[in-house]
Amino acid sequence: MLAGKEFKIGKNKRHVFTLDTKLTTAGGRYYTPTDLEASRMAGFEIKDEANAYSEQYDPYFRWDVKFGVRLNSAKRKLSHQFYFDIQNVTNNQNIFAARYNRQTNQVNEVYQIGFFPDFMYRLQF
Repeated sequence: MLAGKEFKIGKNKRHVFTLDTKLTTAGGRYYTPTDLEASRMAGFEIKDEANAYSEQYDPYFRWDVKFGVRLNSAKRKLSHQFYFDIQNVTNNQNIFAARYNRQTNQVNEVYQIGFFPDFMYRLQF
C-alpha cells in the first residue's frame, strides 16, 4: 500500500509540505534447508535437495514514512527540497537468507536492513 499527500504552505501557498508512507507485506519465501551434517563434513554449505523448498521464512513486513518540504523560488524556476525518510519504522527483522557459517559450523540467518533514517536534499532547476 502506498499513500501520499502534499499540502501547500506559506504566505503565497508557493511551498509544499509532503507526507508519504509505504506499507509492504508478503508471505515468507520458501527455501531449501541446509544439510547441516553434510555441510560440516564438507566444510561448505550443502543444501538438502531431498527437501527442496520445504521450509518457509517468516512473513515480510516493512513500513516506511517520508516527510519533507519543497521551497519553490518566486523569481526563478528553482526549488529546494528537504526530505527525511524513515525506512522500516517498526525495525522488523526480515530474513533475507539462511547460510551455513564454516567458522561456527551453524546455519545463521542474514537479515535485511532494519530501522534506517535517511536525510535528502535536492536542488531542482
